[in-house]
Amino acid sequence: MRTTLLAIAAVAGLALLPSSASAATCADYATQADAQRAADTRDTDRDGIYCESLPCPCLTHRDRPSPQPPPPATKRTAGCSRPSAVQRLRFSATRYPNIKAHTESAIARGWPRILVVNRPGADRRRDRLLEQSGLAPRADEDRDEYPPAVGRGRANGNQKGLVRGINPIGWMASVRYVPDDENQSHGSSLGRQLARLCNGTRFLYVFVTT
Repeated sequence: MRTTLLAIAAVAGLALLPSSASAATCADYATQADAQRAADTRDTDRDGIYCESLPCPCLTHRDRPSPQPPPPATKRTAGCSRPSAVQRLRFSATRYPNIKAHTESAIARGWPRILVVNRPGADRRRDRLLEQSGLAPRADEDRDEYPPAVGRGRANGNQKGLVRGINPIGWMASVRYVPDDENQSHGSSLGRQLARLCNGTRFLYVFVTT
């Protein structure tokens, strides 16, 4: 009898819990701005911005529903350095011809030549860019970004206007299809050369004949 009463009480308790079925989802809204105004979906990364994957119009960080504390200071990567001079990252023009062509084209269209190492938020910037680029994934090609996500999100040199896109800041960049093996090899080389450099270090791409 005691076991039966406990079971009935447990069921009754569950019935009193609020149902999650009535909670809004991002699919309920047509744009990010609509979801931001409603502020009733899940904010998974707790940055005060709702449904970042939805298409714009988007609200800016100034339109968040409540003020957010500033992010903690970025810790210096162990063993890294931050030289004052612009660091020249060298890549083979023969091995990376499509990356070279994309870089030069993007710079010619106004994207910065001098970049700044900015690791925090790089994944979010990359994800938003590829979602909004209009370029669908392909079997044998990757979508190359210039500037790379790790070099966006803060002022580049003295050209502050070239930090484009909010939610997150600096998500916009040039995107182009390149062979997947070339893009992956270049990404590995970029990562190795940046590993020794702390956030805030200025750098640029240099393509050399090898």
